Amino acid sequence: MTAPVIQARRDHWLRAIGYGLLAEIATIFTIIAAVLLHHYVFRRGLSDAEYAAFGAQAGAVLGVLAGTIYVYLFASLLMPRLVANHIAHGVVVAIAAIALSVGGSVAGHQGVPRAYILASLLKLAAGAFAGFRASRRTPLRV
Repeated sequence: MTAPVIQARRDHWLRAIGYGLLAEIATIFTIIAAVLLHHYVFRRGLSDAEYAAFGAQAGAVLGVLAGTIYVYLFASLLMPRLVANHIAHGVVVAIAAIALSVGGSVAGHQGVPRAYILASLLKLAAGAFAGFRASRRTPLRV
């Protein structure tokens, strides 16, 4: 094999990792946007404790839902670039998102909430499902 072919294969795995990180960053931005909109647009004048409670609840709900959706979307964006290993690439997208999520939680909260287990499982399922759907659409090349 030539060097460019080897580099192209490695590049897709790096893209999968990058897309996973982008999925988690998009999730974080979605949570921040929801909290800011709640604070400055929809529910102005609440106490700090009420804003903090909403932020925690929004983080828990949106972290699970948006995280799953973004992993699926970003894994789906990667799939047209692939010839093989679709499901594995989707799982790598999910693992990268999970790594950033758990790493951020440990750094910020000195622990990992139980909701992260569900979120991680859903992210893995979303990444694998995006790969499965793409592998079903891709014709076999002989």
